[in-house]
Amino acid sequence: MPPLPRASPYIIRRFWGIVHKKLMRFSMLYCRWCGISFSNQISQLPFGLVLKQSDGTRIEEVLAMEAARRAGIPVPRVICYGEHPDMPHAPVSMLMTRLPGHELGEVYESLTQTEKDTVLFEMKAYLSSMRKWKSPWGEHRICSSSGTSIRSVRVPFTSMGPFETEQDMNDYLLYPRGFDMYDNDDDFPTLKKRVDKLFENKHNIVYTHGDLKHHNILVHEGHVSGFIDWESAGWYPEYWEFTTALRFQPEDFWWYDFVLRLSDHKYLVYKDAERALTNLTCDWYAW
Repeated sequence: MPPLPRASPYIIRRFWGIVHKKLMRFSMLYCRWCGISFSNQISQLPFGLVLKQSDGTRIEEVLAMEAARRAGIPVPRVICYGEHPDMPHAPVSMLMTRLPGHELGEVYESLTQTEKDTVLFEMKAYLSSMRKWKSPWGEHRICSSSGTSIRSVRVPFTSMGPFETEQDMNDYLLYPRGFDMYDNDDDFPTLKKRVDKLFENKHNIVYTHGDLKHHNILVHEGHVSGFIDWESAGWYPEYWEFTTALRFQPEDFWWYDFVLRLSDHKYLVYKDAERALTNLTCDWYAW
């Protein structure tokens, strides 16, 4: 893995946090003047800049982006990042460059077959290179790029870990299971048996983007121009990238086949186990 940069000192982050608040207000005026739709999570600015401040933005995302950029992956360049202790729902903001292109989901059907194959090939190359990185936290630890807790849309409360072993993570994911949520006593053991297929083998822990979705891939002139939203990046079991991307996806949707081809159909066997895990545990959490 490319060396992770050190986080800026707290006082520097606070300074940029104050500056970013003023930039947010300026963005409102700028968008109004230019007729651009304003968003308080992704604020558009002149000179090819964007200010991001959402509930998922963390310092870990900033450091993951900088590491990915050093590895040659097309991610925005982070100019600076700030901290907002008075805003616990969105404690970190980052000022970054705007990448060219459109979301893959917006343009996929208009691409030629050659362009579709090119995008698939380039994404597969980026993911393959990332998965070969060596973790500085040990080969079994499941954690963020910085060794801390990981954020994921597919776990209750969107955060978990870090875990020293895959078994620790499995225990956490299964913790809320229970018989009393089922009307039929046969439902629980049936679901549990399906889930066991996911956990019965140990898996390699590899570096993972964690939110592989078509709206996080940018395409420009038939090539991948951006791979964005690194808030979930970290070290996960090898199946995680692809099974997470397939959750709730209909099989007749182009993205379903795209992800299968990205993974060489290797983790399709876990799809049913993933759905069973969701059914087994989701009622116990406030998502």
